Amino acid sequence: MQMEIKFRAWDTNVKSMFSWKQMLLRWNSFSILTCPYLVPMQYTGLKDKNGKEIYDCDICMGTRGGSSYIFTVKWDEENARYLGHTTNGYICYVGQEPAVEVIGNIYQNPELLQGVSNE
Repeated sequence: MQMEIKFRAWDTNVKSMFSWKQMLLRWNSFSILTCPYLVPMQYTGLKDKNGKEIYDCDICMGTRGGSSYIFTVKWDEENARYLGHTTNGYICYVGQEPAVEVIGNIYQNPELLQGVSNE
């Protein structure tokens, strides 16, 4: 099974998220890669319980043992995979949690990570 390679990017100048298609309409492919105010995020190849694509820097809610927790999706170089990092240090393997739901991302919804207790 091949993973679909997709990106989106956060534009730090206009504070807006752009899909790959939107980026290609605004900038040429070379400027996308070199633009200092675009923060690229790669598609993980995974979807949440509602079929929404999960990207690097997404904020997700997971459920385990009847308890919910919030985590951010980050690429882990050492393990060569996407991991979920909670505010209390718990790490989950993105894709192994069956009840994950994307609830935002760290750029458009940073308030989702403030004051979160996952204990």
